[in-house]
Amino acid sequence: MSFTSLKDGTQIRYSDRGTGARTYLLVHGWKQSHRLFDKITFNLSQEYRVFSYDQRGMGESDKPNSTYDFDLLANDLSELIEKFSLTDVYLVGWSMGCTTSLSYLQRKDSDIRGLVLMNGPLTLDKKPDFDLALTTEVLDKYIADLELHWPRNEREFYAESLLTKNSYLVDLLNSIGQQTPLDVAVRLVKNQRKIDHRETVKSLRMPVLAVYSAHDPYWPSALGGWISENAALGQFVMLENSAHCAPLEEPEALCSVLTKFADGCESRHG
Repeated sequence: MSFTSLKDGTQIRYSDRGTGARTYLLVHGWKQSHRLFDKITFNLSQEYRVFSYDQRGMGESDKPNSTYDFDLLANDLSELIEKFSLTDVYLVGWSMGCTTSLSYLQRKDSDIRGLVLMNGPLTLDKKPDFDLALTTEVLDKYIADLELHWPRNEREFYAESLLTKNSYLVDLLNSIGQQTPLDVAVRLVKNQRKIDHRETVKSLRMPVLAVYSAHDPYWPSALGGWISENAALGQFVMLENSAHCAPLEEPEALCSVLTKFADGCESRHG
């Protein structure tokens, strides 16, 4: 296993596979780890460099007593890009990884050739002028249930994330999810509720690809359409055979989409 230390001493579990001028940098979501991207890494690393890691508090990375806000997570991402000399990067955020990626890009975008936002929110709560999110009641109930009854409903939560409900995939998600301590899980989602990245998307000048799934129970495909319409160089692809976990349910299709997107970005740059 590979670990690296951040400047504050936090040990981060990472995977650095393949070689090539192009780098895919994969950022996982809430209560998950880089293992969600195993099939993506296996396929893409035949031709390209693929870097993924466990965000602090999750997976096999350290779980220090810290704020778990998105300035901190974005700073971790920035450190890793610099430390591992990641260049010609295509940044891919899945689920909560979209929030981490956009929080990083609010501050710095010079390292990134293109951004992929996959199955993730721009803001968690619906707003009067934006309904492509969850209702406050749904979020409040889930957080309350998590705090009071963890881990009773966790396996059911992961089953809901999948279209096929295959038990082995549910088991995988649940086993990874149990690596995130309850207090970290709660801090992360409460901090994520404070963020609204709609203006961030509008400010980006790099190509942005929104990849959303037709059967996602949380983030509707219309959100991908909103991103493609509001990003200066936006695109949208809808996957037909997955729910929330496209990297597990449609890895081959997703790899094709990621490769085609990067090829198009490089054609634009000449």
